[in-house]
Amino acid sequence: MKRLTISIIAALIFSGATSSLSAITANEILDKVDANMVASTMKFTAELKISISGSVRTKEFKGYTRGEDAAYMEFTAPSRDKGTRFLKLADEFWMYLPNVGKAVKIAGHAMRGSLMGSDFSYEDAVSNEELAASYDAVLEGEEKLDDADCYVLKLTLKEGAEGSYYTQKLWVDKQSFIPIKAEYFSKSGRLMKDVQILDFKRISGKNYPTRIRMENKLRKNTWSEFVITDVQIGISIPANVFTKGYLER
Repeated sequence: MKRLTISIIAALIFSGATSSLSAITANEILDKVDANMVASTMKFTAELKISISGSVRTKEFKGYTRGEDAAYMEFTAPSRDKGTRFLKLADEFWMYLPNVGKAVKIAGHAMRGSLMGSDFSYEDAVSNEELAASYDAVLEGEEKLDDADCYVLKLTLKEGAEGSYYTQKLWVDKQSFIPIKAEYFSKSGRLMKDVQILDFKRISGKNYPTRIRMENKLRKNTWSEFVITDVQIGISIPANVFTKGYLER
């Protein structure tokens, strides 16, 4: 009888310790993350801050996105960068430099190159895809990060899916379902990038990130931030914005 009582108590303790993990699944968490992070359409203005060995430069740009297949960005300041533009159309990515006067295609491994000298790659900058479509998710546990209670997810690239990062580790805030910290790894397990979402705003029913810091672990003494200064989500965007003609105008 005593042994049975101890077994029951132990079972209750174990059940209590794991109930918070079983109350929500990894896929459900990832779906909530995608619901916040992915927009059907978006118009924005933003700053790109680039820190190299303690020296910080700021660039200004504006842009539009439509689903996961179309994105446009145009740098407006400083003057040396003004008019530099980027266009994503499905699997194609184009860059327009005013001094060249025509669009240049960026493809393959070059998509992992640095955007305007920052820690963000071209692929990072224009990504608007649901993680659940490309990654399998496992709930590894729960952790407290600073003052936030977080779910910890491990994402692994699905067989046949394409992506710059083979695995990702996300710390998802339980209240906002924003991944306030992420680590990106290569297939060999090497840490490639560390990402923090430092601020977000409630916009059109989403908790949308407005300040994102990235550190490329393959570089030294650098970090970069996207700071969105104005954003509209779910708006109508003229179709001609996502054309090479508009890029090269």
